[in-house]
Amino acid sequence: MFRLIGFIVGSVTSIFIILLVIGMPTFNLADQEADQERYDAAIEKLRAKQHEFEAVAGKLSEDVARVAESVETGLDAVADTMENNAIDQTTAAETAVPNSDEFKEPDVSVGEPMQMPDPYWYSFWNPFRSEIAAKGFVSQLEKVTGLDYRVVKVKTGVYEVAFAYHDDSERRTRLSQISAATGLDLPDSR
Repeated sequence: MFRLIGFIVGSVTSIFIILLVIGMPTFNLADQEADQERYDAAIEKLRAKQHEFEAVAGKLSEDVARVAESVETGLDAVADTMENNAIDQTTAAETAVPNSDEFKEPDVSVGEPMQMPDPYWYSFWNPFRSEIAAKGFVSQLEKVTGLDYRVVKVKTGVYEVAFAYHDDSERRTRLSQISAATGLDLPDSR
């Protein structure tokens, strides 16, 4: 019983001393004006950000349209010059060697580009356990080396990073470029 009374007296005394030192707290439970001001300020900030975003999006769409238009006109000009060059080359070939059976022209149409064989993909690094980690590795490699990479999902939890190549010398060249740019010790990079 005396212990309980001592505990209660001690607790009340310590609370009283804390209130004397710190002061009595003020509770603003009914301060609706301050709450409304904070709410209005937050709404105004959101509106300002929305207007800023709309302005940037408008400028960006104008830039994209301008770039697309310039690329389209550039492609048209390149196609016209390639067509004119192909016509000039065929007329020059016809006048240089008329009716010769020794020299046969290859069977290639004028407007069709030559098809490159599909590239091979070489996985050059240990597999990653997550696709996010593999994509992060690829983005850093692309920044440093400027080459194109692909994340290949072997199975769940196994993701490999690979680059495209057409022959063995190109593969070795790319490996040495990666090794020189990153400092990584890759096999076959020497």
